Amino acid sequence: MKLKKIASAFIVLIAIFVSSSCEDMLRVDSKIVLYDDENTLDSPTDTVYSVLGILKGMQKIADRAVILGEVRGDLVKTSDRANKDLAELYDYKLQDLKSSNRYNNPTDYYSIINNCNFFLAHADTALYKDRKNVFIREYIAVLCYRAWTYLQLAQIYGKVYFLDKPILSGDMAQSLKGELRDIRWIADTLLYEFEKNKDRYMDEETPNYKDLGGETGSSQSSTSHHSVDLFIPVRLIMGDLALWAEHYDRAAMYYHDYLTRFENPRPTTTSKVLWFGYDWIYLDPNGDTYAGKLGANASTDDAHICYIPMEADIYNGVVSDLPNIFNSTKDNDYYYQLTSSEALVGLSTRQKYSFHFLNPQATNPTPAPRYIDNKLDVDVELRRGDLRLQSVLTQKSRTVDEFSSKNLSTSEQTLIKINAEKVWLYRNDVVYLRLAEALNRAGMPQMAFNILKTGLCSEVIDSTSIKRAAQLNMPGVLNFDRNSFQRVVYDIESFDREAKTSNAKRTIDGKEVTKYNTTILRGNTMGIHSRGCGDANVDSTYTIGKKIADLTNGNPSTGVQKDPLMGKDPLTDSIRAVEEFLIDEMALETCFEGYRFGDLMRIAMHRAADNGSGFAENDFLAKRVAARRGATMDNPWLEDSRDAEIHNLLKGGDGYSFNPNWFLKLPED
Repeated sequence: MKLKKIASAFIVLIAIFVSSSCEDMLRVDSKIVLYDDENTLDSPTDTVYSVLGILKGMQKIADRAVILGEVRGDLVKTSDRANKDLAELYDYKLQDLKSSNRYNNPTDYYSIINNCNFFLAHADTALYKDRKNVFIREYIAVLCYRAWTYLQLAQIYGKVYFLDKPILSGDMAQSLKGELRDIRWIADTLLYEFEKNKDRYMDEETPNYKDLGGETGSSQSSTSHHSVDLFIPVRLIMGDLALWAEHYDRAAMYYHDYLTRFENPRPTTTSKVLWFGYDWIYLDPNGDTYAGKLGANASTDDAHICYIPMEADIYNGVVSDLPNIFNSTKDNDYYYQLTSSEALVGLSTRQKYSFHFLNPQATNPTPAPRYIDNKLDVDVELRRGDLRLQSVLTQKSRTVDEFSSKNLSTSEQTLIKINAEKVWLYRNDVVYLRLAEALNRAGMPQMAFNILKTGLCSEVIDSTSIKRAAQLNMPGVLNFDRNSFQRVVYDIESFDREAKTSNAKRTIDGKEVTKYNTTILRGNTMGIHSRGCGDANVDSTYTIGKKIADLTNGNPSTGVQKDPLMGKDPLTDSIRAVEEFLIDEMALETCFEGYRFGDLMRIAMHRAADNGSGFAENDFLAKRVAARRGATMDNPWLEDSRDAEIHNLLKGGDGYSFNPNWFLKLPED
């Protein structure tokens, strides 16, 4: 890497400044401040400027967090209008990627890291006022920004230089660069920095500068940003570091402690997508409480936690290009560049939508699961199986008259997960999925699976998990207050009652349809799989035991391949089975949000332990990415549906060693 050249950029960026534009969301009234190696950040004004300056640097990498996380995964594909730089990433020409590729600039990441290092080295953390440490919240916030940036950098470049001191010259850059480190080493090292003072750090709240923002807004523009939403909660970044470093018990505790904090508990809630008609043709027009949590107007009061704010227009700074990548807009003549892959659509349509109610005609009515046939709705593929994808992604034809430009697309796409002014870093269900990932590898697969199937609350925690938590000396991970985390109870008699009311029937498209779906009687916690698959709790086919059987023997009807490691240890069998559920649920719940490559990479790394050695079980990632264009509803990633070249490239020689082909290549010295 040309560290002397990068160091020059660092020196410029150490002059942390804020634009004087009156509509800049990060505007503060300050002259440009140039820091040198002897300067101490000892005034509240300078310290706030520094933190906001770091946040401005993060705007430069915000889009890349989403694009590089998705385009190297298996859930998206490029359209024929994708820009050349996107196409190179998608085709995995990563080792030959030029520095001119707009998504290949490690300097932007190191610039943020260097500014963080400068702050951490020079902020006066000994300054107290009214017995309170004046800058400790900013100090913790910068630690979190640096850790998040390092995790991004390592996921993109594989092995990177670890710098924990500020660079003020090119010679210093050369002397500090050290060895190239992988993400395990980096995560473990950064986690130690947090854990040295974890009791002190975890008691602090995030900084609060009140509202920041422009003076105008529209349906797609925020009039302001709540500053507390721009900072990463320390427990979440510590959970991520522990998860990447494979300290699963500690990761589970950090995630659990964030979700269950007494002053702000975060249950899964009950947002979902429902069918209306018993004939399984019509979606409930009022039954989608899911999309609204993820749309352009979503806020941290709903499902989200924190984000990087983007500017509303280019005159004020960095504007997100994600709307032009994923959506049809006037600016791109309605030609989107990334869309859902065949693998994602196939995964979604393979799911089973289950429900239940009491048959009022039965002599002794009992709840019985029912399923919606995946293939009944032949006209709209996305309305088979899981309903989340059709809820957030709309694709339709456009009418272009003879007077319109012939350059306009005749089809358009809308992805409601895209928010031009907010690139989300964390949301509630992402934390639950990572908690499940950590619990599973900590030896509590049933407890992890309950996050998907029933929702996690005290009444569903199994005895085996209780024993395992005691062995790990972490019984606190079992604490889910009954008042704050209440399992959803369905009113299974509601069908009988509603059948006698006008609410039970509705005319849709000229056809009378009878409502069947049960209503929620009480509770605030349900399985994440129920977001799009009805009531997963009653699905008798959605079990660890069935997945183990499929992986042990193979199941050609569903495309599940035989796992050669199954049958050697019952606990390992369960853990690997739950990981198969988890990686699918991560796709269904968080597609297009930038997490995918990291999720595939991380779980592939976990599975290396099952083989006794190696960096990762490479085939776990390779077979999925290789099947992104060939998968179907009935053929997820069988060998004949794969791109053989991509599969061999990503699997590598022995299939377990560190594979540089997963990553972009750092510029050479």
